[in-house]
Amino acid sequence: MHSICPGRIVRMLFLPVVFLLLYIDTNAQDSLKNLPEYSLPIAGQKLVIAHCMTNIIRFKGHPFEDACNPDYYSPQGNITAPLGGLSQVKVMADSLLANASLDEAVEFEMRAAIRSGIDGFQFYYTLGNKSWDDIIKAYFRVADKKHINFKFTFCISHPKGSTEALKIAEFSSRINSIFAAVGRNNPHWLRTPDGKLVVYQWEGEPLADVPADKQGLPEQFYIARAYKRLANAVHERFACVFTINKEISRDDLDKFLDYFPATWIWTLPYADSNYIGKMVAAECKLRHRTFTASIFSDFYTSKLQKKGTWDMYRSAAEAVKAGIDKVDRKRVITGLSYNFRKLFEFGIKNDASIINVITWNDYPEGHHLAPEINHNEGFSILLNYYKNKWKGLPSPYRKRDVAIVFFKKYKHTIQPKPYNIPVVSFQKESLPESSEDSIEVITILKAPAFLKVNGNTRSVPGGLQSIRFPMHPGAVHVTVSRSSKIAVHFLTPEGITDCPYRSDRITYTFSSEFNKFYTNMFTRFKPGYSHEYNAQFKEVVPKRNRKN
Repeated sequence: MHSICPGRIVRMLFLPVVFLLLYIDTNAQDSLKNLPEYSLPIAGQKLVIAHCMTNIIRFKGHPFEDACNPDYYSPQGNITAPLGGLSQVKVMADSLLANASLDEAVEFEMRAAIRSGIDGFQFYYTLGNKSWDDIIKAYFRVADKKHINFKFTFCISHPKGSTEALKIAEFSSRINSIFAAVGRNNPHWLRTPDGKLVVYQWEGEPLADVPADKQGLPEQFYIARAYKRLANAVHERFACVFTINKEISRDDLDKFLDYFPATWIWTLPYADSNYIGKMVAAECKLRHRTFTASIFSDFYTSKLQKKGTWDMYRSAAEAVKAGIDKVDRKRVITGLSYNFRKLFEFGIKNDASIINVITWNDYPEGHHLAPEINHNEGFSILLNYYKNKWKGLPSPYRKRDVAIVFFKKYKHTIQPKPYNIPVVSFQKESLPESSEDSIEVITILKAPAFLKVNGNTRSVPGGLQSIRFPMHPGAVHVTVSRSSKIAVHFLTPEGITDCPYRSDRITYTFSSEFNKFYTNMFTRFKPGYSHEYNAQFKEVVPKRNRKN
């Protein structure tokens, strides 16, 4: 007869008790519908919260994943040369952080995010990735030590597989470990005015076991019940923000609003006549729920998928083995800065309490705001401008003139050679491809002035204006003048081409704020440049960075 150790006996007795406590409400009694607490605000002040891909961070011994690894950016000299280079983004801080500690890396991310106008991160949080918890703990540790004013919370993301009980057991064990390490009352947690932990979801519905016999209750009840059980397991009260990742009917939206206090929209682009956010914001207002607005800059995947699917090739070697004929890249047409601006303006108009940034650092999907040689600082300049407008504050650029350029590297009608990987839409587009076949210049001016772009001159009013110019091969020259005096002048490091060697639909931006934005961002940080189609590029050396 085998003996059983006392510790095992304790565990055998303990687990049934835990599951009993979690599932004491197993009978489907609808005690969760339209609770008064769902009408309470989820934010005590206006905040910009960015979705942060927890594991996409560079530090010693922890390289970027292949789809955004700078080693695979060049079309030559690496194993992805047969694809013309796997990665089409190049993160500026890679070389700086290659030998950095985890604490140094998270400090850089926070300081760069604050420079971009971001107040906090909601961490992409999945099953099976326990090592990510150490990264989250480091963010809290450094924010405490360095007195960095920044907020954090979880975004429970696509929790598929297994059973509800086992998924809740894993999440709760890990979240309780984080609470134990950083403190439940740590001021960096993103909480509602009445103390609930704000918890985001990204396709978070699979946390729940929805029975075949729903006993006359909607699916949303079971989803809400699962998150209530998770909240109980971590000894917290949650204010859950459910995600809208595709077009949703008013009826389905109302079913979610019966059980949740707030919602956020993923990468559904703005449309003048039929933007889904209009219905969502109106229904939230009618139902006394919190509408949080979302903005995204771009959407063009550096990662490669199996053609016609979202099944991603997880490694460079895997993508190369598949070959160009069996892969594609996904995109959303954003009209250069149009989508970003209109979504923020929509959030301001609807007095959203939170602006969600999609994303801080999802370089593989191309909607990152973090420093990278294509997106640069253009979208961050706009974010800071609109953030102050949203909060009723003076423009951060009121004492100087600003110009920002946005363009694609080639017109959509041109076929790249020889690396013509298909670029396909995966959802209904709200803009035509031709909306990106121009040079867009955003000016933020103290007073009316003349704007000259590649020899074409326009009279421009003060404030924020969007002006379009024809695309022609070469770098883009920008000059703003007033009373015969030059206020702004720059030449973009990158150029436009009519002979692209590979598919590349990421939006390029550059601005008169480039040096000012990156100077003193972090110790020894040096910005990088994209200049694939500008052979005459010469690097402009910014002022020496001071130590933080």
